[in-house]
Amino acid sequence: MNYHSKTNRLTEVFICDLAADRFNGEEYLPSEQRLAEQYRASRNTIRRMLDALISDGTLLRDENRRVRINPLQVLHTTAPDYRKLTFAWAYAAYPDPMISNVTAGIQDYTTEQRLNLQFVTSQESHESVLDALAHASGLGLDGVLLLSYPQERYDTVADRLLDSGIPVVTVGPAGQSRASSLTGDDFGGVFTALSQLIEKYDRPVYFIAAPASPGDLEHNDRYLAYIQAMKNAGFEEFISDHTCLICNGDAPKYWPMDQKLFRAAYQFTPHLNRMKLPASVFCAGDYIAHRLYLAAREAGLQIGRDLAVIGFDDLPFARRLSPPLSTIRVDTRRLGYLAAQLLHRSATEGFTSPVHLKVPAEFIERESL
Repeated sequence: MNYHSKTNRLTEVFICDLAADRFNGEEYLPSEQRLAEQYRASRNTIRRMLDALISDGTLLRDENRRVRINPLQVLHTTAPDYRKLTFAWAYAAYPDPMISNVTAGIQDYTTEQRLNLQFVTSQESHESVLDALAHASGLGLDGVLLLSYPQERYDTVADRLLDSGIPVVTVGPAGQSRASSLTGDDFGGVFTALSQLIEKYDRPVYFIAAPASPGDLEHNDRYLAYIQAMKNAGFEEFISDHTCLICNGDAPKYWPMDQKLFRAAYQFTPHLNRMKLPASVFCAGDYIAHRLYLAAREAGLQIGRDLAVIGFDDLPFARRLSPPLSTIRVDTRRLGYLAAQLLHRSATEGFTSPVHLKVPAEFIERESL
């Protein structure tokens, strides 16, 4: 049987739990339904696993149909004979609060489930991460969590991993690959916040983003939500003119924190000069909003009076800006936890088609409006 079959994977996890005395002190194992819930697998998968372990003598089925551990066999069952599943968390990025929170959530889940976790990371290039993933099978990886970028090479690597039998869950937009994904509800959060902003001031909203290339906006949920909110308010004719792009590419030299916070505030000046004040502005990220604050200060403009500003991410500095930044928050630690959970289910249960889940987004209004 293929090692990557869901029954084989689940059996390895279950054997490790037996070796760790997870069911010690219980006369019988929990019911199939209870085990299915605990291991996030179907009852059919649980039944196949139990039947296999009964056949090899690890478990016994009594006349009452209840299943128990064979006291003679389990003494010889040790963890080294059955390895735990090993997942990788792969990202090309400079560590920031979002990365840290997602990582913490992933670690919460893998620790809770007693899974091995490896890191495949780079602060210098996409290629080093993607090249490492090309050898995932040789690294003993049973699943990959991948921070996604809207780039064809990421889709290609994800599909190759899937073709080799290694499940993949992308953290962030799903892209064009066949991988499952876990992301925040960017569309819902932005649409709600901008609808409230438009209603409050009854004026169109400027959209400021810093994509790697203008074409990236085509499938960007934050921009699509902006378009929908503007159309719903009758401001469709302003969308093109009110879209402001700060394009610096995606070179690694722009990844460090100081670059995200302070890079090229002067690039905002042309956009500020053509805004009809007072103006409402949505920044597609809190880092962009921070740089807008700097540019506005240099231009003699006051946030909250001349510019009503909303960001996205609720990064730690957002509440300490002057005035505190209104923003949209996704619980990224929860996102990491659920992504690891989804990968675990994919590895043990298997999916016939991609699963795409979203974590709700919350609008947090502060004094920047």
